Amino acid sequence: MDGLPGADHSLLHAVGVSERQSMWSDISQMQAFRLHLAERGAAWAQEHEDFHAASVRHFRAFWREFLHWSQLEHGGSVAQVCTSDTAEAALFFPSVQLNYAASLLSRRWSDDLPAVTALGGATGPVRLSRGALRHRVSALATALHQLGIRPGDHVVGVMRNDAEAVTAALAATAIGATLATAAPEMGSEAILDRFAPLRPRLLFAHLAPAPHDQGEALAQRVAAIAGALEDCATLVALDDAPIPDGLRQPVLRAAALYDTAPEADAAGWPQLPFNHPLFVLFSSGTTGRPKCIVHGAGGTLIEHVKEHRLHCDLRPGDRLFFQTGCGWMMWNWQLSALASGAEIILYSGAVTETDRFWRIVAEQQATLFGTSPPYLRMSAAAGLEPGRDLDLTALRGVLTTGSVLEEAQHLWVHRHVKPVPVQSISGGTDIIGCFVLGHPHRPEIPGQIQSRSLALDVRMRSAEGDDVPGAVGELICANPFPSRPLGFFGDTGGERFHEAYFSQNPGVWTHGDLAEITPEGGIRMHGRSDGVMKIRGIRIGPAEIYRVVCRFPEVRDAMVVAQRQPDGDRAVLALVLEQGTRLTPALVTALRRALVHEASAAHVPEVVMQVDALPVTHTGKPSEAAMRDAVNGVPVRNIAALANPGCIDALANHPGLRGNHAIDLGDRAEADTESFLRALWEELLGVSPIGRDEDFFALGGHSLLAGRLFGEIEQRRGLRLPIATLFGAPTIAALAAVLDAPQRDGTQRLVAMRAAAGSTKPPLFLVHSMAGRMLELWALQRALTTPRAVFGIEARGFESGMAAQSCVHDMAADYIRVMRTQQPQGPYTIGGYSFGGLVALEMAQQLRAAGETVEQLIIMDAMVHPARLPAPQRLSHLLTRPGRDLRALLSAPPGQRLDWIAKKLIVATDRVRVKLGQPARRLDLVGNLVEEAHLPDDLRRVRGGMLTAARNYRPQPYAGMMTLIHPEQQGNQNMLRLWRKLARGGLTVRAVQGDHFTMILPAEVASLAAALDASLAA
Repeated sequence: MDGLPGADHSLLHAVGVSERQSMWSDISQMQAFRLHLAERGAAWAQEHEDFHAASVRHFRAFWREFLHWSQLEHGGSVAQVCTSDTAEAALFFPSVQLNYAASLLSRRWSDDLPAVTALGGATGPVRLSRGALRHRVSALATALHQLGIRPGDHVVGVMRNDAEAVTAALAATAIGATLATAAPEMGSEAILDRFAPLRPRLLFAHLAPAPHDQGEALAQRVAAIAGALEDCATLVALDDAPIPDGLRQPVLRAAALYDTAPEADAAGWPQLPFNHPLFVLFSSGTTGRPKCIVHGAGGTLIEHVKEHRLHCDLRPGDRLFFQTGCGWMMWNWQLSALASGAEIILYSGAVTETDRFWRIVAEQQATLFGTSPPYLRMSAAAGLEPGRDLDLTALRGVLTTGSVLEEAQHLWVHRHVKPVPVQSISGGTDIIGCFVLGHPHRPEIPGQIQSRSLALDVRMRSAEGDDVPGAVGELICANPFPSRPLGFFGDTGGERFHEAYFSQNPGVWTHGDLAEITPEGGIRMHGRSDGVMKIRGIRIGPAEIYRVVCRFPEVRDAMVVAQRQPDGDRAVLALVLEQGTRLTPALVTALRRALVHEASAAHVPEVVMQVDALPVTHTGKPSEAAMRDAVNGVPVRNIAALANPGCIDALANHPGLRGNHAIDLGDRAEADTESFLRALWEELLGVSPIGRDEDFFALGGHSLLAGRLFGEIEQRRGLRLPIATLFGAPTIAALAAVLDAPQRDGTQRLVAMRAAAGSTKPPLFLVHSMAGRMLELWALQRALTTPRAVFGIEARGFESGMAAQSCVHDMAADYIRVMRTQQPQGPYTIGGYSFGGLVALEMAQQLRAAGETVEQLIIMDAMVHPARLPAPQRLSHLLTRPGRDLRALLSAPPGQRLDWIAKKLIVATDRVRVKLGQPARRLDLVGNLVEEAHLPDDLRRVRGGMLTAARNYRPQPYAGMMTLIHPEQQGNQNMLRLWRKLARGGLTVRAVQGDHFTMILPAEVASLAAALDASLAA
């Protein structure tokens, strides 16, 4: 038996229920529950974090005590709370029975208390007391039983958000049927994708048209749906509209059943297992057919009541108004509020005026209002003043969900509505509840969610570990929780269910959301993990961009996705602007500057475009997957899942998605140098105006744009300069001075990256990576603080008439000659990143062999060719080589595959030539012929030379001291063991953040710079 730690279980209620309720009336529901725990002998700490931690450590005791305290009607034994310690295998309360509908309609509350207020219908408001609702539900449940509906049968509904929908849902669940619902805005195809696999026995449906309906008449859609559901024997109409022609099923009117069916007392409804299937919800369907997610009755009920009462402080007599519909899990969530004695306010009408929902809050005296960040943003943009213009006396809290709540929207509620708690909640359809949500006693910090859900071991798992403040990670739940779905319908062996939630972290629920724990202990959401972009090697969460751009009053909505390009992905930002607003160059500039300032240069999208609408699902959730497909020119998967598929063509064919356009400078091309450069920078960076002393990189520039910049300079002014010129001349003024200088050396391979700052120690010479250029390390150059001078050595072969090199020994000898033009003799400090580390090692070997002193050799994550690895890794490389070659061949267009084979034969021949000491004939063919086809010819030759050199180079033991800087996130080849073997004179190892590629990028380069600074200071 699971025990409550420190509890004396002989101490049942020390005082009566009525006495305790009186005592607790002036405190929060969470405080009341903790008093209950204290009465039961559980000495849990008073601070929330300790309480949450204790509730996780003793989750079995928590759930048993909560079931007892909440007075949810149940039978059976609570001795076994949970069957397993892992979320994937666990089931809760296997010996408990209950009835979901009976719990919601419990007679603990007076029959006279209001239960439902439904607005927006053609007949005016409908108000039902708890007694009237119970009567309707009992009569309809009896009728369903007479129609042959039994526990476990599937019942589905195409329903508006009204009192009839609530009655239908409770009647079906009262007799043990499993319910699935859809909103009437959805198309028949999308609804059938959801309902057909369930083979339902009965269909509830509204038939009457509404003024805001679009497309095919609802009655006709319902007829099509009913006709396609082969096992559906009956249609129950929830209104009195005419019956559509062609229906094969008999049609019954719900209103008639209320009056004609004999009423059965709720006590006669079956007590069902705690894990009896209650609801089937559906995934969005934007990446394939919707998954049918089966939720259990007990888990849904107990989790909802916990969230309502403890986190939202929902009480008997409260009026909850949530902006939702029958196709979204929040409809089920609001329905369960009846179990706490609250009244639910429903709205099924159109939103013809922006303030419509605020007026409902005022007119119905709602105490809790549930909405979405887009509605708050729309209210703010419309200049609404609900707190000034409406009577919001009763309102004591605002809940938001559906997308990330930004700080600006949070503050807008406090300033323009009412200074009440604003609780952002996040979870989803998958768990029919919340992982993170509000808390009645934790500090409320705009832009952050207050709390993790009690008894749920919610963590943010990043590369740095779990719950590292400020680190964005995957949201996981590491312990069992009652509202975990029972599984996917039709997934008999559970394989798809495992793959969806447990394959990434075995035994641990992985939700697919990105989030971070803030230093204050709150939670900040960063959107879906499958929406994360990788732009120039940096992982960018869309929420980081939305947080900045959605603060602009001109922006109504935004969506950003990655568009594939030959040289890597680029970010495309689509904006819906307020009515009458146009995307001007000034607005684009302001957005770009804000992103650079508040996020980073990497967050600046290459394409910013205005559209009329962004794709959303039928539940109103943004579909980044649909936009991603559209901008990448592939068919949108399951377009029927979208509420507005018409926006896809506008996205796919937007002129802003065309490739790099020809730069038209007009008369400015012939202007003075500074004016010419300003015009060129403004075209390339999409920012205007640009001051003469503004930094190229701070404006969002990067190595690819730098390549285009210097290509334009060479084409228009006939001046060939090394791209690394930007190291010393990153502004318009400085670069203009270089261009106007009487003497320029366009073939200089030694790049001055940092000037000495009062240091007399030898400079650091860094060798390039496979990029061949030093500009790749611009972020490192800026992050370094060493007083030493730093020079970079670039590859040979970019200069006109100079052949690329293909031997590490030859490169090292050549680079020593280049280095000696700056420092004729030792002691030398040499380093290299990636391939450059191999060349730096060979330089040090040759210098020592010549009697020179090498003070330091610093290797930054250099990797040798797999052919030079120890036997097991070499064998693995050889065994997988045929598969890699076959995939590369198949990636080529069919008509070019023979040419691909011919070129690879030339490469094989060249390898033999190089081993025999002869020059390679076609270095430009080395590497990936398909993925690298877009690269300039000179870069392909240089890269081919380096790939050939790396393949043939066998590192030898080094007798001097060596420093190895390696990333914490190792790739397929962990080189640490090899470098320990080579470093005969001693090895200092420094680990830095990131992986091989991200360690040099702005987001993580500070760690590398600190390690390099420390090495140089040692």
